[in-house]
Amino acid sequence: MSKIKITLLYLLIAIQVFAGCSVSQEASSEVSQEQAEALINERYKNKAVAIETVVDIFKEADINSERITQSLFNQPVTILEEIDGWFRVETIDGSTGWLRSKFVDRDCTSVKKELYTERIVITGKKKTVYTNYGGGATLKDVSMGTEFFVKDKKKNYYEVIVPGKLTGWVEKKDTILIGADSAIPITSAEDFAATVEKFRDTQYLLGGSSAWQGVDGSGVAYISARINGIELPRNILDQFEYIKDGLDSVDDLEPGDLIFFSANEDLADVSDIGIYVGNDYFIYANKAKGCIDRAQLHSDYYMKRIKGIRQIFLKEKP
Repeated sequence: MSKIKITLLYLLIAIQVFAGCSVSQEASSEVSQEQAEALINERYKNKAVAIETVVDIFKEADINSERITQSLFNQPVTILEEIDGWFRVETIDGSTGWLRSKFVDRDCTSVKKELYTERIVITGKKKTVYTNYGGGATLKDVSMGTEFFVKDKKKNYYEVIVPGKLTGWVEKKDTILIGADSAIPITSAEDFAATVEKFRDTQYLLGGSSAWQGVDGSGVAYISARINGIELPRNILDQFEYIKDGLDSVDDLEPGDLIFFSANEDLADVSDIGIYVGNDYFIYANKAKGCIDRAQLHSDYYMKRIKGIRQIFLKEKP
């Protein structure tokens, strides 16, 4: 029996069990390819996939409204509403906003995990998807955090499924290979800090989520944590409230810890985030310079504005 029939057989059984129906082994084994495909299609009927390197998600159905996040190439979104060339969507980072419908494809073949056994996650700052094995023309430039399901492997390359019912080739370097439905493995605080360092000098962009157009501070934390196995919220305030494990003193900081800052010394808000990388330095979005930068923590300006310190990779207590 093919993988699609096996996977959808389990899905059908689950649906029938929740519905209170009994399922005989004989009846279950007769699930047809057509039934299996129909069940998969039902799961993805309100989905679409991004077909650009990054797709802006706006607060309102207006390109002049606030950009709240971005979806990466081949990332699925859930369509909630459609008006005049716009979709209101929910993204994989949990944000809800509006995108231009021309930048997504309703054909979700490239993200139907039931059809595949493995996927890759891009861990390099930037990556090229080629038309041919070993190189060739550029099919699409993609960014850290982009994911693809794998069709084939050949020496140093993966053949991957991309939107438009096409395949492309990605060099294995700066990728991780995992099961189609597996979580990204949790690494370490040191690996997380090293990932964050890759974003230094990247252009600052409010709501940005990639090295191509730009990224903001919470975006750096979100993407870097995600490819190291930790799912953070995308929004900075949600990140601050989501993480419960804090430190009492900056003297306890270790690489990979998050530092949240207020705009003023009254500590009334959460306005910025820094990721500690060691030796008194942290990575943050320097809005004045317009890039992701590095700064020393022990200065009057930063020390007086620390709202809280959080750990996302918990250390073993002695």
